[in-house]
Amino acid sequence: MSQLVLLRELEPVIGANLDRHLAAATTWDPAEYVDPERYWRQRRSTLTETAKAALVTSLLTHSSTALDHREVYGTSTARNTWSRWMHEWNGEKKCHAEAIHRYLVATRSVDPVALDRARFQCMTVGIESAMEGQHLLRSIVHATVDVMATMVSHRNTAAECNDQVATELLGRIVADQQLHLDFLRDAASAALDIAPAQTAKAITEVILNFRMPGTGMPGFERSAMLVSRNGIYDLRRHLDEVLLPVLRHWRIFDRVDLGRGVGSTAILSDFLDDLENQAEVIEAQKLRAS
Repeated sequence: MSQLVLLRELEPVIGANLDRHLAAATTWDPAEYVDPERYWRQRRSTLTETAKAALVTSLLTHSSTALDHREVYGTSTARNTWSRWMHEWNGEKKCHAEAIHRYLVATRSVDPVALDRARFQCMTVGIESAMEGQHLLRSIVHATVDVMATMVSHRNTAAECNDQVATELLGRIVADQQLHLDFLRDAASAALDIAPAQTAKAITEVILNFRMPGTGMPGFERSAMLVSRNGIYDLRRHLDEVLLPVLRHWRIFDRVDLGRGVGSTAILSDFLDDLENQAEVIEAQKLRAS
């Protein structure tokens, strides 16, 4: 099934999901959560280096979204419902990026000029992704996993910040992301019913090649080390709080209509077993180092 045919088949589900999203979504202004006057007497940031790294990484990945998806499926078939969803999603993510930017600057946690340069670089060249090319199913699956990973990171970053403003702001963003997740995850579920083997192949390809949000951006290696070492987002969380829950939601290992080859459940199962082994090794290393 070609991508355009698949998109036509998915349009009723995408339309219903979009209507549900618009009915539930809340419009808000970053200024409602971040008042610079609250911090104007503060000479230096009270955030840990880990919290700063997590917030900056999140900001830069949000900043790259419009470029990553701007040209996807710009055909007459997809200009209607799918394009409306992409416009809505990108708009909400831009709001999230602006709110995080305001918080980082207000709390004196970053050099504003250096941060703006990094944001411009991400918007200009994009953040490197394991998903090359335009592919509807991989885009939906990758976005689903990416949103789930970002939600996990935001929840743990809020605790790391130890600041009521950060808790409320990141909680607001996670609430928005839950609606994004509902849309994307349900779209993938519908695709599994329409083209099961094809969708399972895309799910397997994305999961086998997925890299943490922000991979390839300036300073990512240091940031990844900090957020992993301090439990914001690591391999254990990636496996237990992202991959396994979404695969259970899609009932991947319960289906009998997925076919063979790269989309087979055997390949995915072996990969998950390998991640489990890696996570156990990393946890043992952390214990010895503590």
